Amino acid sequence: MVDSINFSPNEQDEGEIDPIFDIIDYLVRCANISFKNSQLNKEEIRTSEKIQAAYNLYTQSPTQFLLQFGKYLSPNHIQYFETTQSNNANKDFKKCIEQLKVYHSDDCKNKRVRNRRYKAMQKMQNDTDYFSEKQMMYRNPLLYEQLVGQYLTDEEVRERDGVNSENFTFLSMILETVDRNEMRETKNIQMLIEDEKSSTETVQDACDTDDGACSKGKQWGDFDIPDTKPNYMPETQKQAMLCANERNLLREEFLQEMYSSFIEGRDIDFDYNSVDNNEEYDDLHQISQDAEDKYFDSEDNDAETLEEHMQHVQEYGRKNSNASLSDPLDVFMEHISNKLQQV
Repeated sequence: MVDSINFSPNEQDEGEIDPIFDIIDYLVRCANISFKNSQLNKEEIRTSEKIQAAYNLYTQSPTQFLLQFGKYLSPNHIQYFETTQSNNANKDFKKCIEQLKVYHSDDCKNKRVRNRRYKAMQKMQNDTDYFSEKQMMYRNPLLYEQLVGQYLTDEEVRERDGVNSENFTFLSMILETVDRNEMRETKNIQMLIEDEKSSTETVQDACDTDDGACSKGKQWGDFDIPDTKPNYMPETQKQAMLCANERNLLREEFLQEMYSSFIEGRDIDFDYNSVDNNEEYDDLHQISQDAEDKYFDSEDNDAETLEEHMQHVQEYGRKNSNASLSDPLDVFMEHISNKLQQV
C-alpha cells in the first residue's frame, strides 16, 4: 500500500510511516466506500488510484478529508487527527473533529444502529417473508408453541402450513423439509435449556431453605422418570381454553418479542452488517426533526444549529424530489417557516 503513494523527500528520509497511510488503507479496503470514476460508464477505479486520491485530498485539506471520510473511520482514528492537527487553527476542522467524536460515540452509534434496524424491519415486513408467521416460528419454535401454536385450531394449522401450489417445486419441498428438521432441533435445544434452567432454580430454591440444606430436589438414589410420550405425537391443541382476545394478546406478545430480538441483534443467522453500516436505512425526516428540536430547544437558537437543521432538510428534499405536492416535507417546511416568524 505504501509503495502506491508518492512520498515527499522529507517523508522518505524520516524512516517512519505516518499512521495516515494505515487509515487510508482501512478506508479503501475495509470501509464501505464507493470511489467512482468521474466519467460516466467507467468501471470502479483501481485500489492504488483510490489510495492516491484519498492521500492527495488529505494533504490538500485535512478538513475536507474528514468531511468526506470521517463517518467511515473507526473511533481511534479520530484521536490521530486531533493529535497531529492540534496546532490547526481552522475552526471548521476543529468543529468537524467535535462532530465526529459525537458521531462515533457509543450512545450516538447505538441510537443510529437501532434506528437503522427499525427501518430495515419495516422494509422487510413489506418486501420479504422474514417476519412471516412461519419464518418467525422457525427461528423461535418453543416460544411460538407456548404463545401461539398450542392455541391454534386444526384449520389454522393447515392454513399456516399450507403449500403454495403456484410456486410448489421439488426443490421447495426439500427446503421446507430441511427447515422443519432444523426447527425441531432448535426446539429440542430450547427445551433442554429451559428444563436445565428450571431445575437449577428449583435446586437453588430448595438450598435456600433449612439453613442451606437441600430439603427438596433430586436425592442420591433417585432416578429420572423417562418420558414415554412418542416424539412424533402432535401437541394437544388448547384453543378452547382461551377466548379470541386472549389469543390475540399472546400472539402480540410473540410478535413483539421477535421484533425486539431483531432490533437488539439477537437473530444469530442475520447479517447485521448489511443494515448497521447502511446509510440507506437512515430516517432523514426524523434526523431533520431532531435538528429542528435541537434548534428550538436551545437557549440561543444559534445559527449553526439552524444551519445543521436546514442541511438535513435539503438532503431530505433531494431524496424525495419526486414526491407529490402533499409530501410531508412541504408541511414540515411550512411548520418551520411559522416557527421562525414567532422567534
